[in-house]
Amino acid sequence: MSVAAINNNSPESPEFLERPESQAVRRADRMLVDDRRFGDSRSIEERNVARFSIGAELLAEHDPGHGPVLRRISRADREQLLPLLGDPVLRNAFEDDLVKLENGVRSGFSFGALASRIPDEPAGLGPCERMATPHVRPWADHGSAWVWTEMFPADRVPGELATRLRQLYDGSIEGGPAADPVVPGPEMCRALGRGARLLTALLPRVGPSVLGHVSVVGFTRGESADGPLQSLSGGDPLPSAILMAPERLADPWTVAETLLHESVHLKLFDALRAGALLTDPERSVPIPWRQTPWRLIRVLVALHFYVHLLVFQEAVRNAAPELRAEFGRPPVGEVVDEVTPGTEAARNGTFGTGLERVRYLAGYIRELPPGTLTPAGRQLMRWLGEVTAVLDPEPHTAPAPPAAPGPAATPVTAPAAPAAPAATRDAGPEVAVPHRTAGILARPMPAHGELLLADTGTCTLHWLNARSWLVYSLCDGRDVPSVQAEYARRTGTDAPAAASHVTACLEELRNSGLLS
Repeated sequence: MSVAAINNNSPESPEFLERPESQAVRRADRMLVDDRRFGDSRSIEERNVARFSIGAELLAEHDPGHGPVLRRISRADREQLLPLLGDPVLRNAFEDDLVKLENGVRSGFSFGALASRIPDEPAGLGPCERMATPHVRPWADHGSAWVWTEMFPADRVPGELATRLRQLYDGSIEGGPAADPVVPGPEMCRALGRGARLLTALLPRVGPSVLGHVSVVGFTRGESADGPLQSLSGGDPLPSAILMAPERLADPWTVAETLLHESVHLKLFDALRAGALLTDPERSVPIPWRQTPWRLIRVLVALHFYVHLLVFQEAVRNAAPELRAEFGRPPVGEVVDEVTPGTEAARNGTFGTGLERVRYLAGYIRELPPGTLTPAGRQLMRWLGEVTAVLDPEPHTAPAPPAAPGPAATPVTAPAAPAAPAATRDAGPEVAVPHRTAGILARPMPAHGELLLADTGTCTLHWLNARSWLVYSLCDGRDVPSVQAEYARRTGTDAPAAASHVTACLEELRNSGLLS
């Protein structure tokens, strides 16, 4: 039975909305999907499709042996690209190849070689998905995720694809897997789907949004540094994938929390393909409830999850009676990772709740030196702070963004730096004619006011916001005063403001190597 078919058990029902606590959940649920950069899954998907397309074209420039198939992929439409983008083996190869290009490596690519051997699939299934027997989609209404069942390449895909998938599986579990993947039976698949239905009933906006970022769910047993493996999201080693212990299927509430936990990570993984959050992601951060420090990027990823968990837990506490009748009573207390024995938190009995962890992680980020967060990082913190304040309105607990540093060296979202009006500056640079760098590939995204560029020489990607895009487009042989005049005409800004905006954008574009 679908969630929509359940009478009056949704957080959208009038009885639910009458309660202030439930109204807060509904508001936070909406806020978590409203942000265009981090919350809106369709926007995140469109950026990733554009990046996948331009990345394939960039690879074609440097992997001529597979140029035809890579160019064909780069010209494919969204519906053709999504099954390839969601495939864990192809996505891993694609990301690895882009890293090689960015680091100056011009050989040893694998994405084109794999893609060239995969036959066309009229049904729209990804290559790895074609091997799954039986083929199960646990939440077909909310995405194209499939269940890792028996994997039989047969004549559907090359055998090396199955070999590579197993290698990625082995490498995704810390210390290596303790056993082969657990092949789920019908009852396990039904339990997985039931947990997904509960998640979307509790959080009708966040649930479908995060589930849409999952391509495959598998089951396994293993060990991690903090004890038996409960679940993990693939990220770079096994993209778009969730692995969980079969024991997590014991009740639908645990399934729902597990799916939220791991799919939120996958959603952020996709969002981060469009720009960095930190200038010092490797900084070491002490974590009171864990034995080993975390990298700073992991702190941001964890904070992003714990804010979602706060909303989920509040939704569970206020679950409608009809949900409890269908899915049983929720677990008593919070569903949150236990603190590691021997840590400061274990000794003091602290940091056992999601809210305590949100306060600690956000507080640490608030105290970072100026410039540690990129503009995108500050945007993430503002958004998470606003959501947190809905459920924890005390001013000192909300993740407030640090003071903004000076202009960033990237044109992605950097604010325009103040500049003196043209008449007060040295006239020399003003008569210069900025020229676009040759060998630039482009993917415009007008619906988002963004332009994605790829430099075939340096193999770097650049995300331009609407202002930088406009200035870049005006560098078509005009001198700087002409660029400023046309910018002022198109945007309706006065001459001093236009000069300020254009000067800042030109500097950023030059620093990025897009103009000379």
